[in-house]
Amino acid sequence: MTTATPTGRPLTPAPHHRRRAPALIASGAVLLLGALTQGCAGGRVMAESEFREHMRLTEEAGEEAVRRLGTDPSAFVNGHEMANASCKDEFGSDGDGVTRDQPRVTWAPRFESGAGYRAAVVTLRAAWSAQGLTVEDIPAPGKGERGAGVRAEGEHDVDLSLRPDRYSGEPILTADGGCVRHHGYLIDRG
Repeated sequence: MTTATPTGRPLTPAPHHRRRAPALIASGAVLLLGALTQGCAGGRVMAESEFREHMRLTEEAGEEAVRRLGTDPSAFVNGHEMANASCKDEFGSDGDGVTRDQPRVTWAPRFESGAGYRAAVVTLRAAWSAQGLTVEDIPAPGKGERGAGVRAEGEHDVDLSLRPDRYSGEPILTADGGCVRHHGYLIDRG
């Protein structure tokens, strides 16, 4: 039996799936918004002193890796970076006095030959595995190209890698402290 509405059209119950569609869409939108907001939050906000300590630990992790290659880290420092577009350009904004930075230190060790580079990759893979770090091989940039590398998820949220630079193709060892929210402003280590 159907009931007439004020417009004279019969009122028929909507199929079950039609009634659930708006609820599902709304639930999906809430989950998506929550995921975006969580991603933008970027974790807790470090105090300025904690961030300075994180920068120090990032640099030390890379220096240790360079020493494992039998070289002096100060002889091959390639640069200190603090900015990364993907770290800075997330949706949302941070509150007053909160900054996002990504401490990254790179070294450009010199190898006599391709065999020397491959031996360095093996050395670091073994050392990082012995430390209990999660280690993965990095494939060569393109099929048939030289230059496979190695990457480790280091302690203190510092990622380490030895691989060819994407622009020059020269070997580069990187200690990356990840995107960090902290009180204070960009500290230029340049």
